[in-house]
Amino acid sequence: MTWKMTDTECASGVPFARPLSETAGKGRYSLGLLAACAAAFLGVVLVLVVGGRSLIWETDGRLLYFPFMVAEGEWLRGIVASVLAGDPSVPLYSFNLGFGADWLVSASGNSNEPINVLSVLCPPELAEYFYDFLVFLRFYLAALTFSLYCFSRGKGKGPVLVGALCYVLCGYVLFWGVLRHPNFVDFAVLLPLVFMGADKLFAGKNPLLFIASMAGIFVYSLYFGYMACLFLLFYCLIAYFAYPWARSVADFARLVGKFALCLAVAFAVVGFSTIPMFITLTSMGRVGIVREIPFFQTPDFYESFASVLLGNHTAQNALVLGAVPVIALLALAVARGAMDERERRAWGCGAALCLGGALLAKVGSVMNGFGYPTDRWELILGFCAAYAAVLFVPAVPRFSARQWRRLGILAALVVVWASWYAWVERTLLSLAVVAMFAVIFGALALWAARRRRAEAALAGSALPPLLRSRSLCLLLALALVANATVHVGLFLSPLGSSYYQEFLRAGHGLSTREQLDLAPALDAVDDDYRINRTDTTHGRNGSFVHGYKGMDFYSSFYNQAVDDFRQSLGLSDDVKSTMFDGTRERAALDYVLGAKYYISSSEAVDLLPEGYEKVADLGQAHNGLTYALYETDRALPLAFTYDTVVPQAVYDDLDLVQRQELLTRALVLGADGAEGEVPSLETRRETLDLAASDGVTVQEGRFLAAKKGASATFTLAGRPDCETYLCFEGFRFHSLSAAAVGQLAENPSTAVGNLPADPSFTPGRTAWVTVGDGERERSFEMVTSASPKYAGKENWAVNLGYAVEPVTTLTVTFGAVGAYEFADFYADTQSVAAMADNAAQLQGENASAIAFDDNAMEVTLSAAGGAATDGKQGDSRYVFVSVPYSAGWSATMDGKPVEIQRANVGFMAVEADGGRHEIRFSYRTPGLDAGLLCSGAALASLAAFEIGWARRRKPRSGREGVSEKELVR
Repeated sequence: MTWKMTDTECASGVPFARPLSETAGKGRYSLGLLAACAAAFLGVVLVLVVGGRSLIWETDGRLLYFPFMVAEGEWLRGIVASVLAGDPSVPLYSFNLGFGADWLVSASGNSNEPINVLSVLCPPELAEYFYDFLVFLRFYLAALTFSLYCFSRGKGKGPVLVGALCYVLCGYVLFWGVLRHPNFVDFAVLLPLVFMGADKLFAGKNPLLFIASMAGIFVYSLYFGYMACLFLLFYCLIAYFAYPWARSVADFARLVGKFALCLAVAFAVVGFSTIPMFITLTSMGRVGIVREIPFFQTPDFYESFASVLLGNHTAQNALVLGAVPVIALLALAVARGAMDERERRAWGCGAALCLGGALLAKVGSVMNGFGYPTDRWELILGFCAAYAAVLFVPAVPRFSARQWRRLGILAALVVVWASWYAWVERTLLSLAVVAMFAVIFGALALWAARRRRAEAALAGSALPPLLRSRSLCLLLALALVANATVHVGLFLSPLGSSYYQEFLRAGHGLSTREQLDLAPALDAVDDDYRINRTDTTHGRNGSFVHGYKGMDFYSSFYNQAVDDFRQSLGLSDDVKSTMFDGTRERAALDYVLGAKYYISSSEAVDLLPEGYEKVADLGQAHNGLTYALYETDRALPLAFTYDTVVPQAVYDDLDLVQRQELLTRALVLGADGAEGEVPSLETRRETLDLAASDGVTVQEGRFLAAKKGASATFTLAGRPDCETYLCFEGFRFHSLSAAAVGQLAENPSTAVGNLPADPSFTPGRTAWVTVGDGERERSFEMVTSASPKYAGKENWAVNLGYAVEPVTTLTVTFGAVGAYEFADFYADTQSVAAMADNAAQLQGENASAIAFDDNAMEVTLSAAGGAATDGKQGDSRYVFVSVPYSAGWSATMDGKPVEIQRANVGFMAVEADGGRHEIRFSYRTPGLDAGLLCSGAALASLAAFEIGWARRRKPRSGREGVSEKELVR
């Protein structure tokens, strides 16, 4: 591919990949940008500051980002300390995260996020303030890298400042990043560098920047890496065809090959992270799950489209741009002759593709890896709008009166559209964004008119200071800050959604993270067992924070083996696969999984399984609740032996409650060739009879709820001293209108899928189902496949808990109108005494003891029957370890490799004979060794390439710009 530019065009054009040295005063600009970003950031968080809140979001911030940042600092300092002590150690596995999890994988997006590495410098007591600082640092870096991109295209500092503020004040950076997921801003930091690197590749320059920036995205997130590749595809296609290259098929093929090779190198350079993450990502069941994705958005989306673009929002929304960027986008349509025509066409095409894609839900699904639709990809819309602002600012004085009229017509259409929605919605925010847009556009048009008149009157003399281009940039920067301050402030404040309440109180980050002072209690806890909790929603990952072995877990990256185990038992704690909330107080599971202890608040103490006694008061937590520690003698340790084995097929043939009883009797082996018969089980199926209904029609295989809160009551015989379960298998929710529910009630043979479409009805995505026995209630959430939460869960076993007297009535309440289809619906009762007897028998037969080390477990297996010999003693037995199965685990028995078998659906077991043995389990992150080898080879190759590039480089003379190849105007 070759092209040339005349000397005149080279001086006035906008070539790709211009040297940053051509832009003078970058240091002063960086300081000015810092001040502008500080003012903008303060405006955005002003309501939080006034309300005494930190930037730690109550949900993911408190449960994920903040504790993982603190943990990463401690982890890095521990590694450094081990190196200085001469005994290097890199902990890869945490036994305290859920049932046990790979720390690096579970904390992905945090542990491998480059900026979080700075946490090594911060002590825990200052972590909250450091967290807030890192949020601002990312915000500023995003503005800085966008500025560098613009400078590489020959843009002036004033317009670039305006564009940089547009970029960091777009919806993605603010509502997906700053105010929710701070590490998402990293993508906005790196994206401009990716495009800078792509420009260099077009110009035949060094590919190092492109490789490094893409590697930065890959190491942080494969998800955003995928998205960046899609952005890059369209960016390059537009650049290739919008500018007059000397094109040919061969040249296009070479360019594609160059980009593909650089992407492969970028992926390989950080293979130590990308390969393990790819293995984990492809193993998770929620990835690739079949969903019902509509092609179009909802009617309300189209009605609110213009209003949202201007800043009206009720939740995180990447579509938000603000007044100035919207004006800049509109200006691209009318700016012929006032802007460089090539750039106007190129960026107009990009903006049109983004806006068109935002109108289609299917695009959001494709951009999300063909998962649920999301608008996170609309960062690229914010990028296009920001660059449009860079083009627009210097063009404002060149706009003719005719162009201003055309722009005014387009702006009026936006105002009408947004005003109509504001009239319907009647909220202060919806009215405010229209008013701000009108005021900013009016002021801008007035400034331009006055400048035109001044230029005509002064005939070449100096313009008044207020009408100079520098003043325009300053005024637009002030407008951007004011606009964001108002629309974000209204959103956060009580005048809007009161969203500021979703953030932790300032100064309470560390205490909220720790919740309770557990140190004295944990000193007395037996480390061979777990601590379960009755109310984990107040602090998932609590066991990880405090350093005890627990069951609660929350991370986007999870071990699928654990999810398989939980779904096989219908654990009704959370609809998502990314959250594990213990066992729902199911006694049999608590015994098998080692829950010797429970932490419970005074409000949830009635949920405790039978047999747990209070042993310590833990005090009051940050949520105002008082907690205590409870203990039982019925739980089995994390490693124990089974003498009886059954194959997975036997387990699969049982119902959801029988399965947990089987685990107290025999080991379930997933390996081929396992033999064994199901022992007699005590769990009893109860007969359910419909006693009453309120708004519910019960049909074969489905419930029809005609109103919100509809209920059906069933009677059963029940049994004393039992846990009572109501179970739903193959349970699916279909959101329908009341009229559609009525049609199904009148025509029982009609399938939901055969109902006529109702364009006026917008289906819901979620419904809560509550089961009660008159004393207790337990609820679980159901979602349709259109919901982001959908993970394919269809089996739910609701535990009503232990009761001395028989439970004789069960009421099911449906939280949304619609059809609730099921494959099976039944009630079981399970004797807690029988489960305790089964556990006691396993305790009596147990011959193992476990100890934990960094990335390892040591199990000492005594001889069967207590024989003090190393020889074989009787038949084979299995050492079961209730740590999740993973390909990263390997084991040796007496120093010799031994096979680890997947057992009890999601855990591990090793077969042994009756003799005494020492079994060592060792962990290595799957794919880490291959990834390190890949990274080493890629870095060596890249270093060799760079050395060769430097040697081939010759001193340059003549004009700077596109260097080897130049652009045709």
